[in-house]
Amino acid sequence: MPTHAIRLSAEGFSVVPQDQRAGASVLHWADVTRIRTYKIDLFTVDCICLLFERSNGEAIEVLEEWDGFAALTDVLRERFPLVPADWYATVMQPPFERNEALLYERPSESPAA
Repeated sequence: MPTHAIRLSAEGFSVVPQDQRAGASVLHWADVTRIRTYKIDLFTVDCICLLFERSNGEAIEVLEEWDGFAALTDVLRERFPLVPADWYATVMQPPFERNEALLYERPSESPAA
């Protein structure tokens, strides 16, 4: 049973604990500086994860077993066209390896001359 749910909005997404004992974590698309993917080895299966990083050093991790993960991955390339189209298939292989990869990094802004 999923422990969290991912809720999409036009501005970004929120991660809501299913037990409602804690508040939701909210991330706006405009705040994303980096997106990483990796797998967690759960002994009999793997769990694919996405880590969304902000410029202030905070990050939000989302797991494929959570409600809304598929919808999030559906809009990922719309919001971040630089994310490789085959990222999910690439992180899946080989099984039981972490396979961490950088999917997106915001281009650095050039200082004014």
